[in-house]
Amino acid sequence: MTIEIKAPTLPESVPDGTIANWYKNVGDTVMRDELLVDIETDKVVIEVVSPTEGTLKEILMEAGTTIVSNQAIGTVLASEGKQAPVAEKAEPVAKSASNELN
Repeated sequence: MTIEIKAPTLPESVPDGTIANWYKNVGDTVMRDELLVDIETDKVVIEVVSPTEGTLKEILMEAGTTIVSNQAIGTVLASEGKQAPVAEKAEPVAKSASNELN
């Protein structure tokens, strides 16, 4: 089963973000909650994690691409028997730019 990786809902004051860095390549094995990509905004860097265990199937938005809230940015082919729960959504982790330097 193919699961979409979506950009998180950005704060109301942030209209868009930029794909900063993919940590995995197409075909790489990923674990649930493993860091896949960073999205930079003018205020924070948001880490997006894998919604399920499987293989990174497709990168829809390359590094440097501007994205908006909830836009599909990639897909993961879920491992057999490892489907993401329907009601649960992977939550991104935001970190401020100043914390990255420490």
